[in-house]
Amino acid sequence: MKRFRSAVVLGAAMLCLIVASGAAFALDKVIVGYQPYDTISYQVAVNQELGIWKKYFPKGVTVEFQPALQGSIISNNLLAGKQHIGYMSVMPATLAATKPEQAKMKMVASLGMSDGMRCSLLLVRKDAPQFKSQEEAIKWLDGKIVAAPKGSAADQYLLMLFDKYKVKPKEYLNQSIEVIGSNFRIKKLDAAAMWEPTISRVGDLVGEGLVRIAATGTAVNNPDLGILIMRDDFVTQHPQLAEAWIRSELEAQQYLSDPKNYTKVIEMVAKYATGMPKKALWYSIYGQIPASVGGTKEREWKPFIFDSKVLKNIDDVYAFLYKEKRTKVAKPLPGTIDDSIAQKILKEKKLKSPIAVIYGQPASAVPFK
Repeated sequence: MKRFRSAVVLGAAMLCLIVASGAAFALDKVIVGYQPYDTISYQVAVNQELGIWKKYFPKGVTVEFQPALQGSIISNNLLAGKQHIGYMSVMPATLAATKPEQAKMKMVASLGMSDGMRCSLLLVRKDAPQFKSQEEAIKWLDGKIVAAPKGSAADQYLLMLFDKYKVKPKEYLNQSIEVIGSNFRIKKLDAAAMWEPTISRVGDLVGEGLVRIAATGTAVNNPDLGILIMRDDFVTQHPQLAEAWIRSELEAQQYLSDPKNYTKVIEMVAKYATGMPKKALWYSIYGQIPASVGGTKEREWKPFIFDSKVLKNIDDVYAFLYKEKRTKVAKPLPGTIDDSIAQKILKEKKLKSPIAVIYGQPASAVPFK
């Protein structure tokens, strides 16, 4: 009798395990966190509008797109198990990947890279002096009121400027991109760092003229890098879905980077970045940052995989955050950096990295008024 009862208990336990395992592997909705007001997420709009992901996902599985105003918000949602996939800059991606006690993460592909032309941009108020160099502009920050969204790549950029050029602002404020724009309007800020497309909106190249770009990432050799990050358990338990999404991401990046699609891309992006002028959206990714303030001819390129430059940037960010005591992890944890699926897809399609380069165009090329 005891053996019979033990067998029944064991059988029930195994049944529960099988059911639980099946539940873990059954997923009918994938949740994607993205930033409609950040150029690293523009391809998400393309993916939504063209339904690219539907070509690769199995029937019965849907995608929910959840917008956010900052990468750190998506990072927190991933850690909390509220999202499976996230679009963000390398800094919030790194911070998310250094908390395995909450959840393990995988960086699976790159979203785009530049020499600091997206969120490593120093903005100064419109009546600031006309600086002769990036260094002069940066040293002007000493004793001034400066702001950035803390925990962002823009925050990292300013901290690097302060450190290299021995600058001490009067105040360094933690403000969102909306608050920074408002404070420039009412003249409560001297300088700030944030990201595109808000920079193009408030800047003097195609925007409101509230600020000027005075320096770029080239002042501290700080590239801008976007990271596609996924929860480790999502990749492990649902490798088919992870690969399906990465395939759709590649196709969306290719579409976005093709000059013949530029206008159509911005029409799509504008549906999600509500209130943002189309000319600002266009210039934020296809426009040229003047060489006089550190701009390069390439606005950005699309590595897709993690090449040596991407890997170095990731390592540098880990080291920087460790030095700043923002994290206790000095280098990527085993399994965090994993572009094996992206590498496989490129090889299969006989593509080489970078898959595309976007060259900045002058304001006169903007097709929107």
